Amino acid sequence: MGRLVMMWWLCAAVACGQSLPKNPSRCGDPMVRKAILQIAEDWKAGYNAGDPEKVASLYVEDATYLTQHFATGIVHGRAAIKAYVKKGTDAKYKIDSLAVLTSGCSGNFAWAITRYESMNGGHNGFGVNLVLMKKTGGKWLIVAHESAVPDEATAIKTLEMEDPTQRKER
Repeated sequence: MGRLVMMWWLCAAVACGQSLPKNPSRCGDPMVRKAILQIAEDWKAGYNAGDPEKVASLYVEDATYLTQHFATGIVHGRAAIKAYVKKGTDAKYKIDSLAVLTSGCSGNFAWAITRYESMNGGHNGFGVNLVLMKKTGGKWLIVAHESAVPDEATAIKTLEMEDPTQRKER
């Protein structure tokens, strides 16, 4: 439960920033940024190779994966994450691209927001992820992962925002 609360606060903090500039890093440590990019690359490579074990090895033992593609929405534990990923790899789903849009770090924690494009069951799709990582035993591993796939039929297409420079004093 503590991880879910931490993930919620991280989502809220990121959302307060409104829009995300392209490829910003809010982490001053280039080694952490490199680790974040490596995790994304390893995730994509393992998935596309049909290797759920490789993907699962990127997570701590008691990691949580939140996804609308599972009946309860919550996949908990490395073994369950491996079984979940196996469903996709067995179906021969592929990730065409996986980009880190923004990331940050503080101490032994790091986070990344990513966007992927994929071909699943003959359909092109895309989704976004929020990934929380922790350095444990000298290695960066995923502790929480949330995946969201927008529903094009019901998704809000544009946002009308007030220009803060045009506000009048009240």
